[in-house]
Amino acid sequence: MHESRLFKIVYYLLDKGHATAPELAEKFELLKSAVLQCRNVKIHYASCNEIISERIVQPLKLIYKSKAWYLKAFCKEKQDLRIFKLNRILNLEILDESFLYPDFSEPIDNDEGKYNLITLRFPREMAYRVYDEFDKTQIHKQENGDYIVSAKMPEDRWLTGFLLSFGTQVDILSPAYLKDVIAKEAELIYEKNKP
Repeated sequence: MHESRLFKIVYYLLDKGHATAPELAEKFELLKSAVLQCRNVKIHYASCNEIISERIVQPLKLIYKSKAWYLKAFCKEKQDLRIFKLNRILNLEILDESFLYPDFSEPIDNDEGKYNLITLRFPREMAYRVYDEFDKTQIHKQENGDYIVSAKMPEDRWLTGFLLSFGTQVDILSPAYLKDVIAKEAELIYEKNKP
């Protein structure tokens, strides 16, 4: 079977040495095919809340962001656009049913409207992470070298883990209550792992 150049690139990005890389690469190939053919897909998806659900989705595009692959799709159950992390798609089946691809005259990337604006400050030493994780339109370099980032993000467990991944190198400027959420989670981590 002939491997496409894209498959080889994807396989490299998925880290050939990792045990799950072939499985993830296979999911990617199946979903890529479904996107190109506008075919509905049935997935079993594990949410961050540990709930496994079966969904029928209309796959629109595959996205590589923050070292992970995601599927952007219209979820027929929720009747809305959703983002699915490929690692959490436990299994999938391409269905015979096809769909009409959306008209791009109306933007489909509007799910940020449901999120709150988060404003963060990073020291200049974190420039590499800031530019890795955020779009340049969200980044404002200050005269002192710090970076102010304003981005709409979902306030959930993912955000908590994401912010904790910066350790002491991030200041949450707004919303103020998010500081308490992160502080409490850091305290729980300390209590669980203290010597």
